[in-house]
Amino acid sequence: NSYRQVKHMAARGFIELLRLAERGRQRARAGRDGAAGRWSGVAFVLNGAYYVAPLGEIAEVLKVPEYTSVPGVQQWLRGLANVRGRLLPVTDLSMFIGQDQRRPDARRKVLVIDQNDLFSGLMVDEVLGIQHFSKLGYYQTQRDSVPAGIAPYLQGHFEREGQVWHVFLPSRLATDNRYLNAAAK
Repeated sequence: NSYRQVKHMAARGFIELLRLAERGRQRARAGRDGAAGRWSGVAFVLNGAYYVAPLGEIAEVLKVPEYTSVPGVQQWLRGLANVRGRLLPVTDLSMFIGQDQRRPDARRKVLVIDQNDLFSGLMVDEVLGIQHFSKLGYYQTQRDSVPAGIAPYLQGHFEREGQVWHVFLPSRLATDNRYLNAAAK
């Protein structure tokens, strides 16, 4: 019975990624640049700003799972969730960057990072699917005005139709000692 539940949970996570991929394809502009001139990532909203994380840095997208609070940790570490037999620390990204303007609504999702020794979930306001951007002429390396708390995890931005999409790198978060050591001080 528990094997069936784990299998069902894994299928739901995979189906969610497929759904996001299809949503991203629908939003991609037909006939725009070839694959060599495109960059793709998982788009999300946090505190009203738009971000995109490289596809290779997000393992999956989940609905916010049930989690258990952990005493003696920073407030931004919301708790631990059991995801297919693995303990997933669930971090409220908005709180971590010092902008506690999160929305407690059904659109919130968790971006799962599974890199090297880090298995962690980042709670964001909304996931917008996979977005495709032209590397030619639309990528800017300089930082637009961004909150100081998230700036160390960004690398430039794309601009499309007047909308700025900041490139968020979970790999930078995965090497930040402040993030890796969530014990309350």
